[in-house]
Amino acid sequence: MIVEFIERVSQDMVVGFFFKGHDLARIADREYQLAAERMGGPVTYGGRPVGAVHKGLGINKGHLRRRLAILKFVLTSHGVDDGVMERWLTHERGLESEITNARECVE
Repeated sequence: MIVEFIERVSQDMVVGFFFKGHDLARIADREYQLAAERMGGPVTYGGRPVGAVHKGLGINKGHLRRRLAILKFVLTSHGVDDGVMERWLTHERGLESEITNARECVE
């Protein structure tokens, strides 16, 4: 599921360019680690701080909204429980200030 999500965002017309030239398998692994750790799973995130990874990329709220829409589509298509999906999306929204420097959370 995470691999599918990363494949979809990397091929997306709006946000795909952020992934060009990057190791998608590594990104998927870090994505899994971060989400699992922050949602209370027995996994430890082994990547760099989220803010440091995204600093200087020019990610805006629209990019984040697109990412959230793709994530929601993938989670829904895999039949993920609504409660789990909402926790995951809430986790992702909570990263906004670290990756966009925005002050308000996207819906």
